[in-house]
Amino acid sequence: MQRYIIVRLFQNVIALIILSVIIFLLVRLSGDPALLMLPEGATKEHYQEMRAYLGLDKPIYVQYCIFITNAMKGDFGKSIRTKKPVIDSIKEMLPNSIKLVAVSMVMAFIISIPLGVMAAVKKGTFIDTFARVIAGLGQSLPTFWVGLMLIQLFVIRLGVLPASGMETWKHYLMPAFCLAIYLVAGVVRLLRSSMLEALDSEYIKMARIKGVSEMIIVYKHALRNSLLPVLSFGGMYIAIMITGAILIETVFAWPGVGRLAYRAIVSQDFPLIQGVVMAAAVVVMTANLITDILYSYFDPRIRHQV
Repeated sequence: MQRYIIVRLFQNVIALIILSVIIFLLVRLSGDPALLMLPEGATKEHYQEMRAYLGLDKPIYVQYCIFITNAMKGDFGKSIRTKKPVIDSIKEMLPNSIKLVAVSMVMAFIISIPLGVMAAVKKGTFIDTFARVIAGLGQSLPTFWVGLMLIQLFVIRLGVLPASGMETWKHYLMPAFCLAIYLVAGVVRLLRSSMLEALDSEYIKMARIKGVSEMIIVYKHALRNSLLPVLSFGGMYIAIMITGAILIETVFAWPGVGRLAYRAIVSQDFPLIQGVVMAAAVVVMTANLITDILYSYFDPRIRHQV
């Protein structure tokens, strides 16, 4: 088990280094921040001074070495737009995004697991058809469009939910639902397929022959073995939730890293972009590592493949 965790940690470190190189190069290809910070009448001398102040006058490999060395210490520099340390902005906004993602995942599993189980148990019935329709809609509807429709219905027409902010539990409902709908669709489809395969397996047939209660067969034996692909999908979907939160947090004015990233991209604030992407990558890789460990715990065969 320890060897498995060490291998996964090493793979995550390599992936993080590769990501840091990619994001470092991409943000510099998007434009020159020095031009954005200078007024229209700035001279060439002012431009050179600004590039020196931002550290852009050094060779690109030197800039990267400085960036990665400081990043390992938790220092991503200062925001070009706000002059505030990037790490402070991330510390302020990241917990809000994690709260929203956590609520979304809980909401998604509460909806999708019973629905996926019932779709498999009641195969060919109205419940099965309803579950497949929900799965199809969840994977095809754009989340930002769903968010706008929810605002139109519950905020403008009915006036029962707030449109922005995160002060009360009501503020979580619409943005969390928008983030959850794709996960609901994926889990329902995966769980239905896994449950159908499990219910048709030999050990389930043997349990039925022995007279084991159908409730125990479904929820103790079949569901337990069917949750492995769902667990893997849920861990991978955290990355989609965090990146998808840029649109959702913008639509609902949610004070999280998604909205912070949007502002950084619009203003070409490359220290802030680098910091947000790296912080999001660490969160995603940590979540995936936890998922891998849980997966190997439930299925010991995974550990021996490494």
